[in-house]
Amino acid sequence: MIPSKRWHYTAVVIFSIGLSISRVSVAQSRAPFEGTHSFETRSELQAQANTAEAAGREIEARLIRYRLERGDFQEGDRILVNVRGPGGFSDTLTVRSGQLLDLPQIPALPLGGVLRSELLLRLSIHLSKYLRQPVITVRPLLRVGILGHVIHPGYYYTSADLPLSDVLMSAGGPAPDANLSKVSVRRGAQVILDERNTRTALTAGRSMDMLHMQAGDEIQVGQQRQFNWPIIVSSATGLIGVLIAITHR
Repeated sequence: MIPSKRWHYTAVVIFSIGLSISRVSVAQSRAPFEGTHSFETRSELQAQANTAEAAGREIEARLIRYRLERGDFQEGDRILVNVRGPGGFSDTLTVRSGQLLDLPQIPALPLGGVLRSELLLRLSIHLSKYLRQPVITVRPLLRVGILGHVIHPGYYYTSADLPLSDVLMSAGGPAPDANLSKVSVRRGAQVILDERNTRTALTAGRSMDMLHMQAGDEIQVGQQRQFNWPIIVSSATGLIGVLIAITHR
């Protein structure tokens, strides 16, 4: 097995083991699929923002305060909704301009300032005005870029409560030349999660919701250092030749 293939095999095995562990830990802590996933509550976020500010972690505090003020939903976001009972429906709904969630034959639901953890209650109250005792399940989807050295780079809609390791597997996992110690998360030109903190997030199985990610964020996977051996060998050979010539003068 050549070195690059050996490295890729080892990386995939390690990544898969971590992926399995994160899935087990998340599954154990997650409530049944009735819309109550592992999403951060408002009180938890407020406490985290206070802690981040006290510790001088300005970027983290700013991300959390933005969520608390604006909510988690933006234009173009998708939400899987299943409503059982009279007048029920099952569909993938889209958030449109003005942070409004379009509903079939029912007035749109405003989502300004609403967190993912608050979505089920807010939607239940809204639908109860028009339907009799609806039983509702929801799953918010987040469109993020998985770019750099992965098998299939691009933008993907994934469940917001997925661990970051699972999200990377949506793009086929790391490419043969990927460096899993060089993964970061960007929002536009700003790095919102540097390589060190991303490694911690991957190891701990933290979800996109826990990392305060929003639609359009990009996960960048770096490349392992490449050595151009033909040039290195040629240069070394030339240098050795020069040294031999000098010593024999």
